[in-house]
Amino acid sequence: MQNKSRLLYILNLLYHESDEDHSITITQILERLQQAKIESNRRTVAHDLKVLADNGFDVVCNKSRQNQYFIGDRQFELPELKLLVDAVQASKFISTKKSKVLIDKLSKLVSVHQSDELNRQLYVDKQVKSDNEAIYYTVDLLHTAINSNKQVEFKYYEY
Repeated sequence: MQNKSRLLYILNLLYHESDEDHSITITQILERLQQAKIESNRRTVAHDLKVLADNGFDVVCNKSRQNQYFIGDRQFELPELKLLVDAVQASKFISTKKSKVLIDKLSKLVSVHQSDELNRQLYVDKQVKSDNEAIYYTVDLLHTAINSNKQVEFKYYEY
């Protein structure tokens, strides 16, 4: 069990704390493992990094006196996530609170260093955001009905 938790810890560390501009050394990985009370040594960490790479994770090694490691290929590239964040912020039917939650979730798809770049404020002139916290469930329900060729009925109310 120790080997699996160490391997998962290293993978999590690489995903959340490394990127192209912020690589991490085996020494730094060992320090973090020690803080987490996971026993290891240089050889096992190097082997774990190789196991991750052999199993499809894009663990990039910049060869130097102290090799530098980071996750290269991620689910989304940073510019793609910036585009999604801008779309969420500009959307009128997503509430301000839900926008923040969605942006926080998107921020977890990049390293902590890159997530700062996603915390930007898009300016939209005279932007009005919905107060309805459940609107995305309604939109999903509408999409499901449309895809199932179901008839949709609306009830309009005057305020």
